[in-house]
Amino acid sequence: MPIDRSRSASRYRLDPPRCGQDWQAYHGIRRKVFNLPRPDEATDPGCHPLLLWLEDQPIGAIQIDDLRNAAAALRLVAIDPAWQGGGHGRVMLQRAEDFAREIGCQKAVVYATPEAAGFYAQAGYDEEDWDEVCMGGIVQMLKTLA
Repeated sequence: MPIDRSRSASRYRLDPPRCGQDWQAYHGIRRKVFNLPRPDEATDPGCHPLLLWLEDQPIGAIQIDDLRNAAAALRLVAIDPAWQGGGHGRVMLQRAEDFAREIGCQKAVVYATPEAAGFYAQAGYDEEDWDEVCMGGIVQMLKTLA
């Protein structure tokens, strides 16, 4: 569903899952988009699973990992297929970058598929090899967070 641009972006929030129902929504979105099995919940304090909410509806999921070198890795960025194409991914990316700044990161890095690289480029990410052990077929991208 597209964003109603006449309404404020304050309708969105990016929060960690807080209860079983939130975790179901988080894993459900990831399963729909990436066909991933439900993993164990992260125990590393630098791993931040987050849900994008539009009012009271969870519509996106992302994992932000503090790489402890002033960088945050944005992983498994996913908007529920029913909500794709409406600008919600841009909102989630902006909120994720804000979160990365709040935890002290000065740059954000992503592994992008070739199909998604244009999305990240439009958001200010540049192709840059930041991980020397990255597998082929993936575009490594980086954005300095001001």
